[in-house]
Amino acid sequence: MYTDLSFKVSQLRAKNQNAMLTAIAVLIASLFAIALLPSLLIQYLYAGQQLFKQPVLLEYIPVVSFVLGMGSFLVAIVGNMFRAKRIKFLENQIEAEGCCCCSEDDEVLAELESLADALVKEEKTPKKKKAAPKKKTAKTKAKAKK
Repeated sequence: MYTDLSFKVSQLRAKNQNAMLTAIAVLIASLFAIALLPSLLIQYLYAGQQLFKQPVLLEYIPVVSFVLGMGSFLVAIVGNMFRAKRIKFLENQIEAEGCCCCSEDDEVLAELESLADALVKEEKTPKKKKAAPKKKTAKTKAKAKK
């Protein structure tokens, strides 16, 4: 059950990140639409026409883009708040439930620790080093021949 709950928590956190990235992308796209779309429409759609007053379409594009961008951002924030509540609830449930596998892990860690201590003690005890064989130089070789 512990792994199932922790998996749910990680999935909710991933959804939070995904929702915020999507909301930021939509907000940036709406800002580009507000800034660029009216001038592009005038340049290409209304090119060659005499405009005596501003078309209604040009008035509504910034409003609609802003409402869509901010709406998606607010929906993401509200959704993230609900997911954050759910994450907190699941984390409290994990803490209350406790981990049944921790005792086994503690035993394994204690065994590994004792093995490591034993190896460290073995390395600390000085071992007698064997005397390195002496190098034979030209003088010692000459003496050996005599």
